[in-house]
Amino acid sequence: MANFILHVVKFFTGSPASACKICLVQNKIFSLSLKHEDLNRLSDTCSAMKKFLFAILIAPFFFQACSNDFEVTAPWQDIPIVYGLLNVNDTAHYIRVEKAFLDPNADAFEIAQIPDSLYYDNALVQLEKLNTGEVFTLQKVDGNLEGYPRKAGTFANAPNWLYKIDSLTLDLKEGDQVQVQIDRGSGLPIVTAEAVILGKGIQRTPGTNDPSFSFDYNLPTKLAWSSSEHARIFDVTLFIRYTEYPIGQPDLFEHKVIEWKWGQGVRFPSVTSQYILEKQGVEFYQVMANNIPVNPDMKRIFEGIDIQIIQGGEALEKYINVALANTGITGSQELPTYTNLSEGLGVFSSVNFLETKDVLLTAISRDSLRNGVFTKDLNF
Repeated sequence: MANFILHVVKFFTGSPASACKICLVQNKIFSLSLKHEDLNRLSDTCSAMKKFLFAILIAPFFFQACSNDFEVTAPWQDIPIVYGLLNVNDTAHYIRVEKAFLDPNADAFEIAQIPDSLYYDNALVQLEKLNTGEVFTLQKVDGNLEGYPRKAGTFANAPNWLYKIDSLTLDLKEGDQVQVQIDRGSGLPIVTAEAVILGKGIQRTPGTNDPSFSFDYNLPTKLAWSSSEHARIFDVTLFIRYTEYPIGQPDLFEHKVIEWKWGQGVRFPSVTSQYILEKQGVEFYQVMANNIPVNPDMKRIFEGIDIQIIQGGEALEKYINVALANTGITGSQELPTYTNLSEGLGVFSSVNFLETKDVLLTAISRDSLRNGVFTKDLNF
């Protein structure tokens, strides 16, 4: 199961999935199934967000079925589909704006391949900083030319219209309250949604005063960080880096990375000054043993561990919660939806990444990696 938040982010800029005849709204943040093609558009917009660092997000939602009873596209009813995840560290910000409606006399799959049926002709997309009153107009761009191609599938993939503003112009700061405003024209109501911009946070343990991981066979290992008071959901991943080469041939070295997921879609019962996750120290050595083949002719060198904590805002958490609500074995096929838009479907929120590079092991943990029962044959 991939990172929840990261999947959502990738969703926002990139690729469409399949659709049911009536479910022409799109899907993938969770890949929940075809009930919401709107989830898939998430993937489109989020990929864009991945350039900035990527990302965001997000969770594997696999809808098990598509219900033709879900009247999401009443005849000639205009339904806006909007996705945007603002990251203060991005070099550019993208908003995906599309529409869903169905001609009862036409085939939905044919309509989905007509770009004019997916996009508004003259939509005006703006972001307002509510704390200052400044209003910024986004530029309509083709995501395919921005480095965010839309994959071929149910929906037309060219052009791949997104709305963009560069970070220098918008100049987001932690705590900014931002409202997206979408004027679809034709006298339709303005579509709005609000988000509070998340800050990066601070890595606490390992941190400046305790810069190494201690993985004790018999004790838990703690990972702690501080975050924005508006962060509500977290993905936590460790990337374990090492180099290997044939013994006696160091010039044939190869860098390797093991991805160790510490938490996906993690929530905490209350906002606090410091969040903590723990795992038993022995799990580190088991992860190494399960991901590195024993080879007596190969020498390995531990390089370090990179910590990545992806944080999502309140609206994103609610979006994920609702999408996951009925995905169990006994879940109903009629799944609920969540949106923080004034009208339509989608989500507008904020994400941020806290990344700590090159965390080392304590001397005792390095010795256990070399000589411990799980990893002694790996030649570290």
